[in-house]
Amino acid sequence: MRELCYALFHCDPFTEPPFEFELGFSDHSTFSINGCDHIPDALEKLDLHCTAESIIKAVHFTLLYPIYLKAMESDVENKMHMIASLIKTQADDNKWNFGRIGGYTGMTPESYLSNG
Repeated sequence: MRELCYALFHCDPFTEPPFEFELGFSDHSTFSINGCDHIPDALEKLDLHCTAESIIKAVHFTLLYPIYLKAMESDVENKMHMIASLIKTQADDNKWNFGRIGGYTGMTPESYLSNG
């Protein structure tokens, strides 16, 4: 059975919303949701999409946010950390996982896929 493994937020700290996020499934397929004005808006769209499509979240479902190396030691570094904190809070509140990709983590979205 295909399960939703991650939601990757493309919230570049150098740009303003709206942003998109990518849903990653255990069968390695993806789906993008566009036009998100803020983190709660994105999660509301996620819930609506999951309900409409009868999507099941994996036990290890994870909210992902990239580490933007170009933001490090720049004027937007704090903004990047603030966005990460907002996403992590949502993950914690919903008892989901939170992870980072890119940067020097060695992690990619595929790192969060199950073998489903």
